Amino acid sequence: MIYSEWMSYIKDDVKLCNVVMPSAHNAGSFKMKPIACCQDGDLTQQFNYGIRHFCVRIDTDKNGQIVFCHGITKGLPFEPEMEKFRKVMDEHPSEFFILDLREYQPQKLGPFNLRFHADPKKVDEILERTIEPSKYAFTDFENIGDVTMGDMRKSGKRYIMINYCEEYKYSVNCPHILPWEKKRHGKHAHEFVAEATEFFDTNDTSGFYWFQTQQTPNLGTDIGVVFPRKLDKALRWHFKALINTIANTPRYLARANIIAGDFMTEDFFKVREILNLNLNKDNVIENKRDEYKNRLKTCT
Repeated sequence: MIYSEWMSYIKDDVKLCNVVMPSAHNAGSFKMKPIACCQDGDLTQQFNYGIRHFCVRIDTDKNGQIVFCHGITKGLPFEPEMEKFRKVMDEHPSEFFILDLREYQPQKLGPFNLRFHADPKKVDEILERTIEPSKYAFTDFENIGDVTMGDMRKSGKRYIMINYCEEYKYSVNCPHILPWEKKRHGKHAHEFVAEATEFFDTNDTSGFYWFQTQQTPNLGTDIGVVFPRKLDKALRWHFKALINTIANTPRYLARANIIAGDFMTEDFFKVREILNLNLNKDNVIENKRDEYKNRLKTCT
């Protein structure tokens, strides 16, 4: 299926920061309570659906085990899922991904001060036992904006692990932005979609541009506190229009890179729309354009 190997269609000379890649917002939130669940499929399923940027947040449970988290909600143990993820890595050597791995910053919720912690030494041990960053993490670059797909392929590396504090042995703090505004991301779907692409006008980076297409439920916003799944159902009606705005606006298309969303494995709809932007950006190998387009359309 093309979604598990779509990067093999991208030209060598395309900058990694210009590749349009689907992202899973809160990728580790599968099987969490409805208020915290943003994805249905696990990391392996997400990969097979075309996700190449994984937003993963971790914490420690009461037994001292490193687990996925979304805010105060704790999820499945981290290590077994990374073991499974290593298998899909090995099965698809043409593919590269970005792992945005971190703890949440301390937060204040009313009178409560919330803290999140996953011992970096334990995390490093888990990572080395599973996805082997000493062998597969790409760190040998000065400017991520200069790295091409060909550079990644020649390196033999498989992923970049982003962590703004460089807490883990092979993590990097390369330039990346994720524009977000509580008020704008808290608007109703049709209003959010009409305004979301304006982030491309007001934010720029020499590195990864992480565009957030999911709404964010919050007190004091138009949508208030709503389960992510309900928000996603409403947003899906407008998602194609959102992507079309990017495709038809040259300055937006030029900056399109990582495009994140919730419930990315419900079907292939969101990922297909996102990956089609690589055709608009002329990122696809010339004699494979038709094959890429047709296979995306037929999900084969």
